[in-house]
Amino acid sequence: MKLTQKEINKRMIEWRNLKKMYANADHRRSALKQENKTLQQQVAELTPLVEKLKLRIEELEREKFRNNRDSRKKSKVLPKCQKTKKAERSNESYRRPLPNPEAITDEVVINVENCPKCGAKLVNKAEHIHYVEDLRKKEDSLKEALQIIKVTIESAKCKVCNTLVKPMDIPKQKVVIGENLRQMVVFKAIYIGLSYTETQKSIFTEYGISFSNGQIVNILEGESKLLSPYYEKIVSDLADEAAHYDETSWKTKSMGDTVSEGNYCWVKVGVDSNKQLMWFGKSRGKQVAEDLRGKKANSKGVSDDYGAYKNMFDFHQLCWAHPHRKLRDLAQSSELTPEKLKICIKAYKDFKKVYSDAEKLKKQLLVTGFNGEKEHKELENRFLEITTPNRQDPEKLKTIRKRLKERKDRYFTFVQYPELPLDNNKAERKIRKIVLKRKKSFGSRSQKGADTLSILYSVILTMTEENPTKNFFELYKEAATLGKVN
Repeated sequence: MKLTQKEINKRMIEWRNLKKMYANADHRRSALKQENKTLQQQVAELTPLVEKLKLRIEELEREKFRNNRDSRKKSKVLPKCQKTKKAERSNESYRRPLPNPEAITDEVVINVENCPKCGAKLVNKAEHIHYVEDLRKKEDSLKEALQIIKVTIESAKCKVCNTLVKPMDIPKQKVVIGENLRQMVVFKAIYIGLSYTETQKSIFTEYGISFSNGQIVNILEGESKLLSPYYEKIVSDLADEAAHYDETSWKTKSMGDTVSEGNYCWVKVGVDSNKQLMWFGKSRGKQVAEDLRGKKANSKGVSDDYGAYKNMFDFHQLCWAHPHRKLRDLAQSSELTPEKLKICIKAYKDFKKVYSDAEKLKKQLLVTGFNGEKEHKELENRFLEITTPNRQDPEKLKTIRKRLKERKDRYFTFVQYPELPLDNNKAERKIRKIVLKRKKSFGSRSQKGADTLSILYSVILTMTEENPTKNFFELYKEAATLGKVN
């Protein structure tokens, strides 16, 4: 059947339309294919970054809200810590000890003569003795504690040489603060860690004496000068001792011509002693760390992996607890896929086992003094296995593995010097007191105030932790005597 010209024209128009439509569709398909390829590349590039940011946010939330302890308790993927069985305590151990007879200040006898029901005379009397530990009434304690001394100082002129003779310096102020009260201010503001306002309220409540902020500042500054010789002795003693190092933030303002040196507090604690240096108002630079260390020859240090400590010691032991905590937190992350989480859990368990075996090796080296070369090599090989990267590792795990591998030798310094601890926990525990003080005082108002705190905290924490059974004020007088003698 022959098509008419009209039908042919109609079909030609349809064919042209289809050809045009197919060309447009082919163009759109090519554009979508290219766009899809570009998006896949972007996803591949952004996925590790998104994962890294999610882990970083999770880490910041953990630091901010301190929920890591709760998460560890609820964690089902990590092995539970085996609790050591507590020693059983007797009922007597929960009761307060009986006071010494010479410590009893008052005595009260409560008699009973007649029956309260019928009024008959009572027989077979027995005594039941107990002791009440209490404080004296506010007005009695004030009368007993507060001491106001009127001091008269004579002065006279020498007839021969016309010299004014005074047995002691005459204070410019009519009312001055005594030695015991100054020590109480130091006790509350430094040892207990109260803010200036809390120190004012505490002393006023207990003794009825009021202070201004300026007076507290002057007291602390004066006491720091008195304790400077003791502080210099600590610096000298720690120069020859292996030590822990750490740092934390401490805001220090610039005031007048005095410019703040930085917004950090550094801590140096002896490995074999409780001597400690605390430097407030410093920068976080390497030069501060080197000044804190002192001479480098034969220096031994334990620290975290912060860059300022790199090449700072002749013998440097890196903290195993830091990567252990990082791997543990990664193994408990809720932001990773099940496959990646499984890899992180394995990495954590493997490192934990190596860490435990390193502790055992250190103990054997320290106690028995055996060579341990075979055990050391085996432990190093297992350490290297843990640091071998996996293609499916999260970026954060790759970074941890890489840093461990690069610094392997510094993690095994304890093999040569088994007296060096495997963790930096001692310095971190000392920093807690600074963190609590920072939350109350928000830092120092001047560099001069930061320098005052450096001396006071170094001396007071050293003397109290080296003599935990002695009274604070006895220790303080001994420390201050060194300054008076010099």
